[in-house]
Amino acid sequence: MEIKDGAMTTTLPDTTPIMTYEEWMAEGRRRFGKEFKDWKFECPVCGNIATVSDYQKYADHGADPNSATCECIGRYQGIRGFQKKGEGPCDYASYGLFRIPGVIVKMEDGKDIIAFAFADE
Repeated sequence: MEIKDGAMTTTLPDTTPIMTYEEWMAEGRRRFGKEFKDWKFECPVCGNIATVSDYQKYADHGADPNSATCECIGRYQGIRGFQKKGEGPCDYASYGLFRIPGVIVKMEDGKDIIAFAFADE
């Protein structure tokens, strides 16, 4: 499967889950409740799990609530490089050179976003 994000086209495995924005939001609410700050995401590289609220303390470093959906928190903790599963956090971002998907979210404006998968409930 190919997705186009701006000027970049990425080929991803056909097994990558695809959800509309509405489906993605509904699944997040089902798993974690209405409060987006309580939602949990898993880095596909190191396996670190973080909530949206975990990123609040890094706002002065550029983190915002959406950072949890596509950037490992290690990026804001000064960690450099990828880590093996279970050794995180790391500095992986899903919009970088290596695009490892958790899920593809089809946005309302027609763009496709590569997001981290939801963590287990």
